[in-house]
Amino acid sequence: MKNVNIGIANLIISNKLKNSYFNDNLIKESKKITFDFFDVVKSSPLLQLEFKVFNNIESKHIEDNQIATRYIDNNIKLFEIYTIEEIEAERQKLNQFIGEAVVSVNEKVQLYNAIDTLIKESLKISDEIDVDGIHESFTLVLNHIKSPKKELLENVNVEPLNEDVIEIAIDKFNEKYSSLDENDKNLLKILIKSTIKEKQALLESYKTETLTILENIDKEIVRDNITKAIQKIKEMVYDKKSVDDNIISLHDFKKELL
Repeated sequence: MKNVNIGIANLIISNKLKNSYFNDNLIKESKKITFDFFDVVKSSPLLQLEFKVFNNIESKHIEDNQIATRYIDNNIKLFEIYTIEEIEAERQKLNQFIGEAVVSVNEKVQLYNAIDTLIKESLKISDEIDVDGIHESFTLVLNHIKSPKKELLENVNVEPLNEDVIEIAIDKFNEKYSSLDENDKNLLKILIKSTIKEKQALLESYKTETLTILENIDKEIVRDNITKAIQKIKEMVYDKKSVDDNIISLHDFKKELL
């Protein structure tokens, strides 16, 4: 596969990880690929910038046409210090993780390719610029930014890689991977796909269910430990760095209590 932009590379790595994890094979290899991928991105200022800009545009929602246009222009201008050749050279570092993977054309891929077109066309000399290509790509990106983000997510089967949940989930589940049941796998799928609001609601739901179980246990011998556990659970609040770990811990704790 020729060099791909960071958005498509991210989708490919995400699919490799999820397919291996949920199909019970190659989990260690996929884990290594995932973290090596992020190490390469983090070690390259250009790839970091590309990752940031693609994420900015994909996640942004601005209804005002003029403000949205300015937002797109400001992001694309960040690449003015680079050349197309430098971009292609840095992207070659991602080829080792992608191989000959095939990506179906969907709304996300179209968006990533449109952003890619805007970046490259902005770096060409005037007589080489594809005016029609810029117009079509800019229109697609502008419409995306002006549209609610939920609409895109509902129409695409693959989700972008969530680095926060990958590290926690793999480390937490991999120790006992051979014994994962359907509830464990469903929870992992939910965590990977959940939005911030959905994770907040999920955390509160697990807290409520676990507290109900604990508060109904009537054994004096373990009363002190139960009281401490109840207090610890009540003190749990949403935090981006700990929410996945807390939800998984409550999930496991509930299974032990039932």
